Amino acid sequence: MDRSYDISFSSYEDLSTNSNRKGDISISEQLAGFERLRVSALTKAAEMSPLVKEVTIGPRSPQKKDVKLVKEPEKITKEENYGEDLIEDKLREDLRYTLIMKKYENELREASSENFNILLENMKKKRVYFLTNISAQQREELKRQALERKARKIEMLKKLQDNDNQNVLNKARLDEQNSQIINTQTIENMNRIIEEQNRATARSAALSENFTKICECYKEISNILNIEPLAQSICDKFSTATKTVVDNIYNIIQICKTNGVSDKDVKQAEILYMNIENIKGKILGEIEIMKQQEALKKQKEEEELLRKKEQEEKELQTRKAAEMAAAAEAERLKREQPKKTKPLFYSAKNYEYYEKLRNELEQYEAQYKDLLQDVNYKKFRFDCQKAVNTPVNALSSVSAVHMRDKYDKLSKLLKGERVQVLDTHITATQHPQGLFYCTALLAKKIVRQGDLLVSSSTEAAYPLAAVTVALWSQFPQFGRLVEANFHRYCPYLVPMYLPQKEGQTVQEFYLSRGYTYTDGVVEKQDKFLKRMSGIFRLRCAIWIATMPKFINMPNPNGLRYGWQWLASFLNLKPEPDISATLVHDFFIMCGSQCDKHYGRQFRKILQLTNNQYLKVLENIDEGGPKTRLEVYLQTVIQSNVPAQPESTKINW
Repeated sequence: MDRSYDISFSSYEDLSTNSNRKGDISISEQLAGFERLRVSALTKAAEMSPLVKEVTIGPRSPQKKDVKLVKEPEKITKEENYGEDLIEDKLREDLRYTLIMKKYENELREASSENFNILLENMKKKRVYFLTNISAQQREELKRQALERKARKIEMLKKLQDNDNQNVLNKARLDEQNSQIINTQTIENMNRIIEEQNRATARSAALSENFTKICECYKEISNILNIEPLAQSICDKFSTATKTVVDNIYNIIQICKTNGVSDKDVKQAEILYMNIENIKGKILGEIEIMKQQEALKKQKEEEELLRKKEQEEKELQTRKAAEMAAAAEAERLKREQPKKTKPLFYSAKNYEYYEKLRNELEQYEAQYKDLLQDVNYKKFRFDCQKAVNTPVNALSSVSAVHMRDKYDKLSKLLKGERVQVLDTHITATQHPQGLFYCTALLAKKIVRQGDLLVSSSTEAAYPLAAVTVALWSQFPQFGRLVEANFHRYCPYLVPMYLPQKEGQTVQEFYLSRGYTYTDGVVEKQDKFLKRMSGIFRLRCAIWIATMPKFINMPNPNGLRYGWQWLASFLNLKPEPDISATLVHDFFIMCGSQCDKHYGRQFRKILQLTNNQYLKVLENIDEGGPKTRLEVYLQTVIQSNVPAQPESTKINW
C-alpha cells in the first residue's frame, strides 16, 4: 500500500516537472513571454521616438483624441528635441518599472514553487488521511492557500497599479488563472488516483473473498469424503476437476502478487468458485442418489430374503409331502408285490455302470494327488489351468479356423507336447503326474461349462460338444472322465433318483441328488433346475455332435446313448419339476435327430410320453416344467415334425 502511495505522489512531481509539455501554465514561461513583449515594445518605441513629441500614455497624456502625434520630419524644432529628451527619460523610467516587475516576477515564481513543494509534502504526510475520505477538507485547504496567494498577488497588482503598469496587471491576472488551472488539475489527478486505489482495494477484496469461498468449498468436499462412506468413488470421479480449480486460483493469486489485481482476475476467481460449488453440488447429489439406491437395494434384498424363506418353506413342505407320498406308494407297492426286487429309482445295470465310472474317476484322481500337494509345483499347476481354461473359455463357432486352433492346443496338451498360452509355453510332462492332472482338469472344465455357460446360452453347447467328441475319439480315457463327471454333477444322466438312505441326513440326501449348499443353505429349486438343464443340454449336444472332417471316425458317444438314456429315464418313477424339465430338454435338443434315425419308434415314444408319462406327472407336478412339456408334445404330435434346434451344425 505504501508503495502505491509513493508512486502516486511521484506522479504529482512528474506533473509539476512536465507541465511545460502539457499546457502553457508555467509562470516562468509566461514571464519569458512578457519579457519578449517588453523588448519588442521598447524597440518599436525607440524607432518611433524621433517622430513623437508628446506623452502618449499615462496621466500626463493629452485628453483630446485629435492631437497630432506625428509631424513632418522637416518641421522638427528645438522644442521637439526637448520632447525627445522627455521620451528618453520615460524609457529609463519604464526600464526601472520593468526591473521592479521582474523582481516581483521572481518573487512570485519562488513563492509559487515554494507553495507547490509545501503542498506536495503535505499530501505525502496525509496520504492515509486521503484514504479515509477527507479529500473535501484538503480541497478547502487548497482553496484557502489559493486565496492567500490571490491576496498577495492583489497586493502586487496594487503596487503595479501605483506605478501605472498595465502589463504587470495583465500578467498577474494570467498568473492567477494559471494557478487556478494548476490547482484544479491537481485536485482532479488526486481524485482519479484515490478512485483507482479504491477500485484496486475493491478488486483485492473481491479476489480474497472468492479465494476464501473456494477454500471453504474444497474443505467441505474433503469433509464429505471423510464422513460419507459412499463418497470415495464419487469424489474420485471429480478429483481432477477439483484439483484444476484449486491450482488455477493459486496461480491467479501468485500472478496478482506481482502484477496487481485486475477485473479479469476477479472474474476468473468468481467463475472458479461457481465451478467448485457446482462440483460440490454434483457430489452431494450423487451421494444422495447412492443412498437412495442402497436403501432401495436393502429393502429389495429384505423382501427377496423374506420371499425366498417363504418359498423355501413351501418347497420343503412340498418335498416332504412328495417324499411321504413316494414312501407310501413304495410301501404299498412293496406290500402288493413282495417278490419284486427291481428298484423304482434306477435300473441295476445303469447303477452298476455309474459305480464303475465313479471308481475309475476316484482312482484316476489319486494318480496326481502328490502333484496337488507339492508346494514347489504351484506355478506349474497354475500354468496347466491356464492351458485348459484359456482355449475352453474362448471356444465358439465363429469360424472353422478358430475351432481347429482350440482343438489343436488341447490335443497337444493331452499328448504332452509344448503348448503356447498367451505369453507362456507349457508342457504337461514337466511333472510325472502332469498328464493325469491336465486330462482330469479338462474333463471337469467341460462339464462345468454346462453349469456356468450353457445354462444361460444353449448355443454355447454345440462348439463345446464338437471339440469334446473330437478329443474323445483321440483320447478314450478323457471321454470316460467326461462321462464320469456328468454323472457326478447330474446324477439324472445315469439315470437315477437316489432315495434317502437310512441314517442319511437331509443335506447328504440333497447332495446325492445334485443340489449344492451355500453356508448351510440348500440351493433354491429354480437355480437347481437351471443348472441341471445346462449340464443336460451339453450332454445332449455331445450325443448329436458331428465329427470334424479331419478325423475319420464316428462319434464315440453318439445318438444311441441318448436313446438308451431316454428309454431308461421314462421307465423310472417321475419326480416333480426335474423329470419334466429333462424330458422336455431331450426332445428339444435331440428330437429332430431321433426322428430321422428312429422314425416310427420315436413317434411311439412321443405318444407314450403324452398318454402315460404325463398322466403320472399330473398327480405329482403342477409346475411350469410339466406345462411346457405338455405344450411341446401337443405341438409336435399335431405338426408331426419335431422342431430343429438352432445352431446345431458346426462346420469345421
